[in-house]
Amino acid sequence: MNESSTLAPAQLRALRSFAAAARTLNFSRAAREVGCTPSVLSRRIAALEDSVGTRLFLRTTRRMALTEHGVRLLAQCQRLEAALADMALALQPRSRGASGHLRLQVPASYGRYRLAPLLADFMRAYPGIALDVAYDDAFVDLVAGKVDLAVRVGRLDDARLVARRVSTMHRYLCASPDYLANAPALLEPSDLRAHRCIAFDGLRTGTLWQFHRQRQRRSVRITPVMTCNDAQAARDAALAGVGIALQADYMSDALVAQGRLVPVLTDWPVSDSPVHLLWLPGADRQPALRLLIDALVAAMAD
Repeated sequence: MNESSTLAPAQLRALRSFAAAARTLNFSRAAREVGCTPSVLSRRIAALEDSVGTRLFLRTTRRMALTEHGVRLLAQCQRLEAALADMALALQPRSRGASGHLRLQVPASYGRYRLAPLLADFMRAYPGIALDVAYDDAFVDLVAGKVDLAVRVGRLDDARLVARRVSTMHRYLCASPDYLANAPALLEPSDLRAHRCIAFDGLRTGTLWQFHRQRQRRSVRITPVMTCNDAQAARDAALAGVGIALQADYMSDALVAQGRLVPVLTDWPVSDSPVHLLWLPGADRQPALRLLIDALVAAMAD
């Protein structure tokens, strides 16, 4: 923003004002968040746009949206906020005596398989911290649900939240040996139309299964013989020979190693899904939440 690499206090205020406005897309709410009037916030953002030499918001009488530069700057502001929170927390003593009560929202199956053991480890390390964990595939508003930390698998939509990518979920198609012994040939994604397929309705793409190979992309709309709202139920149906299921690695790798499930269409991988921790800006100033975030980041790294 200027030739110096040091941010002046006024620039920090302007960045904080911009980040609040970018998350809320409402100048009045953003002004209340940062403790100034809407006119002051508007002047700060105008000065910031002059400083960076481009518009950060697209504004009409009805709506407001971030420009491409605004989206990039918001991501940088979130990293800056996280770094400042880390610095503030580093000044506080850490010990097993940390206390607090945290509310978490995690995906049902992923939470049971991957997170429950990690949360148990955390609670043994910090017995003074109580956790209230909701295992639910629904997308919960963190403010309305009073959620301190959420774990999300897949694409993120809410720019108001601080996001930290911690892992990657791999998925693949699989079926039981008994099903495949009597099933039609399966060489191309389009061959799935001749197969019995099991759908998990927690997938954002629903019954549209998407594949890629080098620069090629294929999508197939399946007609499921069974639809489940629980990923483990879909896996168990595949184990029982009902048909082909799209399964996550954490639920199926061991069964594949045992020969109870067989991967299919391995030449056409399914796109991986990122796994993020999400929290409200500034929430990680709570020592208990910062301890949990750091523990999960270290434990979930790919």
